[in-house]
Amino acid sequence: MKKDFLKFPLRKALFSTVILFSLSAIFSSCGDDVEGRISVNNAAPEKVTNVKTEAGPGEVYLTWTNPTNESFMYTKIEYTTSKGEKKYQLISKENADNGVAKATVSGFANTDPVTFSIFSCSVKGNNKGAVEVTAEPDTPAFAVVAETVEIETQPGGVNVSWNNESVAPVYVVLDYYSKSTPSKTGSTKILAAAGSKEKRFVPLTYETVNYFSGEDCVINVTTQDAEENASEVFPFEVAVGTMEKLPKADWKFPDYNDSSNDGTIGYSSQETVGEGAVNGRVITMLDNDPATFWHTAWKTSSAYPHFFIIDMGKDYQISHMDIRRRLGNNGTHKGQTFYTCSNAAAVDKNKPDSWGWEEQGHYSFDPNTDTPQLFRFPSPATARYVKVSFAESDKGSSNFVMISEVNVFSPKK
Repeated sequence: MKKDFLKFPLRKALFSTVILFSLSAIFSSCGDDVEGRISVNNAAPEKVTNVKTEAGPGEVYLTWTNPTNESFMYTKIEYTTSKGEKKYQLISKENADNGVAKATVSGFANTDPVTFSIFSCSVKGNNKGAVEVTAEPDTPAFAVVAETVEIETQPGGVNVSWNNESVAPVYVVLDYYSKSTPSKTGSTKILAAAGSKEKRFVPLTYETVNYFSGEDCVINVTTQDAEENASEVFPFEVAVGTMEKLPKADWKFPDYNDSSNDGTIGYSSQETVGEGAVNGRVITMLDNDPATFWHTAWKTSSAYPHFFIIDMGKDYQISHMDIRRRLGNNGTHKGQTFYTCSNAAAVDKNKPDSWGWEEQGHYSFDPNTDTPQLFRFPSPATARYVKVSFAESDKGSSNFVMISEVNVFSPKK
């Protein structure tokens, strides 16, 4: 049975509730003769009343009325998880609305009945015992989403699709290996946000920096909740499409200047002074050395937007690009937009703004991983030039972009 799960928008916050006590409510003066001393009203308050429950996807929603005793400070909810672990939540009286409090208890892997013991407590935990209530969660969201997951082969990876109609986030986990070389393995975990229906390209990698290409693979798919309760395994066998990394030996940036931080028609800026003998320059993105990196200018002021243009020397059919951050540094961007331009569409080689650029999409970038991040274009494009643009909305935790390596791939026939 479907429920109106949006009745409890504060459920996530309740998991991390910190009990905040008002000193004026806790402490009272003992009189002038004992100035500076305080006493605490630690009498056990009355029990909660009007307890109600409602089922959610792997969750139970609880509401109750708090006691009116002056000594009442918080509610403690004790329960046992599907794994047999005893847990509890503490709900401050400050979170109540006109004395009515609510909580969401999540992480149940099935629909078995769960007993909740609800205590109303003084500042030191004194209470008059629990009010107990039993409720059955609905089928967990991860179990429902598992039935919707589909895998579609692509060059360098797969499309993963799902439908999560619930209010609970779910993780889709892919564990995969090569059928011909089982030692080539990889794993990835994707967030299927609450209320999301999506198809997403997921690269299949091994040894961190290598992509599966032209190989038969087994992909074992499971879905999980935030507590890592998991569905059964759904195996898929796919023939991963082939892609080829293009050689970078003859690539360049238009109007490159080795000794200046200033931007040119080929890039917004670079740092030639403050990052060492080689680091900071745009050309380091093409040297196949992840230890070197491009850094937008900081000795001279620079700010978003940023960009760079790669001239590959001739037209290629291209379908993917990957980008790797400056190793060990998350101060870079969080997204970028790709554009491509064929040789014929670049009429005036000195005026890139006049070229016939084709947008290939905007993509999110994770600044918190050293792993190369592969991005697939909507369809293969004929291109001599590739432009990567970083808008103000792509700004990460600093004004800079820092990239160690960029690669371009062709869909090999």
